[in-house]
Amino acid sequence: MNQTVRARVEHLRAEIRRHDHLYYNLGQPTISDAAYDALFRELRTLEQDHPELDAPDSPTHRVGAPLAGGTGFTQVAHLTPMLSIDSLTSEAEVREFEDRARRVLELPADGPIEWIVEPKYDGVSANLLYEEGRLVRGLTRGDGAIGEDVTRNLRTVRNIPLRFLGDGPFPAVLEVRGEVIMTKAGFARLQEEVDTTAATPLRNARNAVAGTLKRLDPADVAAREMEFICWGVGKVEGLEVATYGELMDRLQALGLKTSPLRHCVPDLAHVIAWHHEIEQRRESLEHEMDGIVAKVNQLALQRRLGRTARSPRWVLAYKFAPRRGITRVLDIRVQVGRTGALTPVADLEPLELAGVTVRRASLHNEAILREKDVRVGDTVEVERAGDVIPEVVRVLTEHRAAHAQPFRMPERCPSCGSSLTQEGAFWFCNTIECPDQVRGRIIHLAHRRALDIDRLGPKYVDQLYEAGILRRIEDVFRLHEQREAILQLPRWGEKSFDKLIEQIDKARRPTLPRFLFALGIRQVGETTARDLAAHFETLEAVAAADEAALMEVEGVGPEVARSVREFFAVPENQECLARLGAAGVAVQPPERGSGRMAGQVFCFTGGLTTMSRDEAKGRVEALGATTAAGISKKVTHVVAGEGAGSKLEKARKLGLTVLSEEEFRALL
Repeated sequence: MNQTVRARVEHLRAEIRRHDHLYYNLGQPTISDAAYDALFRELRTLEQDHPELDAPDSPTHRVGAPLAGGTGFTQVAHLTPMLSIDSLTSEAEVREFEDRARRVLELPADGPIEWIVEPKYDGVSANLLYEEGRLVRGLTRGDGAIGEDVTRNLRTVRNIPLRFLGDGPFPAVLEVRGEVIMTKAGFARLQEEVDTTAATPLRNARNAVAGTLKRLDPADVAAREMEFICWGVGKVEGLEVATYGELMDRLQALGLKTSPLRHCVPDLAHVIAWHHEIEQRRESLEHEMDGIVAKVNQLALQRRLGRTARSPRWVLAYKFAPRRGITRVLDIRVQVGRTGALTPVADLEPLELAGVTVRRASLHNEAILREKDVRVGDTVEVERAGDVIPEVVRVLTEHRAAHAQPFRMPERCPSCGSSLTQEGAFWFCNTIECPDQVRGRIIHLAHRRALDIDRLGPKYVDQLYEAGILRRIEDVFRLHEQREAILQLPRWGEKSFDKLIEQIDKARRPTLPRFLFALGIRQVGETTARDLAAHFETLEAVAAADEAALMEVEGVGPEVARSVREFFAVPENQECLARLGAAGVAVQPPERGSGRMAGQVFCFTGGLTTMSRDEAKGRVEALGATTAAGISKKVTHVVAGEGAGSKLEKARKLGLTVLSEEEFRALL
């Protein structure tokens, strides 16, 4: 046998194991699914052609990757293995798959097989174990045989039932398999929060979910917008159905979510047609998906088809076209976001990826730009993932021109010319009136948790900005002077304009917590804004406080204190605040609680099942209480929801009053 073949097999196995570890254990893949699938197919073909080289520990006999030690999560065996699915990339491969199934079932060449089709969601697989209708354990997929126990985190995912709906009887044992996913919109919101506070950006929604499920504090998990969509079962005791479609209907009746796009098709031609249809629609759908899954509908036929060591013979994944391609960097420029963060962006030679023309790609921040060493003129590999701006994956340095120079970040803001400050890997423009920040800052200011101007959503802000009507923050409070100009624009009438002015007039007297949050100061969320307002009581006092005074506020550390101080020290920001005052904005002191909960301080940890965290905070604040983000001696009540973690332990050590969700509702 050719030693070159043996060497290639060993190389492929080592590479696949490395990529499995990056994907399954670290949530940090470095190659595309298409590239991984190509490696896997090559290895499987070589092993089939040279059976003497096959080995029981080859990746072709495994599902995922062995779990890394030291993760902080217990490793637990699945009751039945979570197998992988054969990934196919062409109509020919799909037809070959059905032909093999037909031969095993001894069906005629033209005998139809009924299939269930559903999206192949790009998320993180999980296995939920229910006993007598109650959730007792939740595991990651792991290597298919053993997963990590992330029960506490999965219990905070809002649509995972902790107990099945109805009165039963329920299956004695039921392993439910599915995908933990995040909507594109939810990921975009999370990315805006995280990308300017973390050195490594979130690459896509799957990456965000994988990282979230490994967080040690379930409260952090509960704060992120994730959901679970089931696509199968493992061990089952006490549930009898004849088809996969019936099985999914039963799970849905028990309170589990199944794909709303799932449906039954009569033959393989319809499977292929549906794949093409969903691939065309994928950009308009709310979740990321990288293909479709087709399963033989009749469970009796599934049992007859059986499985290989790695995958069932009755289910296939038909992947979409890859979203990676090669192009050239024409230029590198720097954009300024809502928070003032500077993001380098590569202008590219137009590249067609999955039906969309890509002309630019994010380089995220200076540290990543330097690490990848992207230069003008470079040939690069680009990845596109749904609604997220494409990014440069790697540089093909072998094609680099000898005169190419490393890119240097600007010394001043490219939008307004102001000086910049650096925080870790990020550079920031601190000027609130910076033109590139204005649009995003106005949308944030109008948010319901800020000044609550409902009519100023992104669509209308864009319209007014493009019309030259909104150019500065204070222009919001002068829109009554623009009546005739606004009424000339599409989608505006007398009633809608009057409604807008009514909302703006109500927003002219915001409380200090709302106003501080509305200003969009980096690292100042609602809770920090409330804490600052409660401590200083006036806007003037907050603006005049130095970093030492700011750090006297509970929950304010050096980074937050520095961010607040830098914001109010910028002359342009001071001028903007003065112009807001001249436009009629009068900031009111924080409301002093006069209700029956006045003087009480609530801290929430874990996930609530009967109301959102925001609703719970609003309920106690309406009764005169305040809320805190962290545990301290000033907290009077800790409300512990599902999956409460380190905060609960700290509260008990301090001897604080801890309420279950039921006790909290009774208190209300």
